[in-house]
Amino acid sequence: MEQVRDELASCGVISSNREFCVSWLAKDEGYMRGLRFRDLPPSADALATCASKLGYYARHLAKSSKREQRETSNHLYRLQRLCQQAMEDQARAKWMTAERMGL
Repeated sequence: MEQVRDELASCGVISSNREFCVSWLAKDEGYMRGLRFRDLPPSADALATCASKLGYYARHLAKSSKREQRETSNHLYRLQRLCQQAMEDQARAKWMTAERMGL
């Protein structure tokens, strides 16, 4: 999640951690700080919200006639896939145990 935040900031899409937490994760402004303090991964809800917003803007920018906006679209799609993969990894870690697989 920090990589997504940092890349959005480097592209000029967001200007602060607060903006990322509130506008891109739909969480409290201190959400990322809380994760770091507790050494926790982001919630599936935060990942899904961020992935959805990234996809929304990527789709709109992909329609642009401007090359720079289409490149940004590709970047947002890549970040969306990172969020989706993180959700998949979390889900798999929950169910892919010998006990839960009936082994």
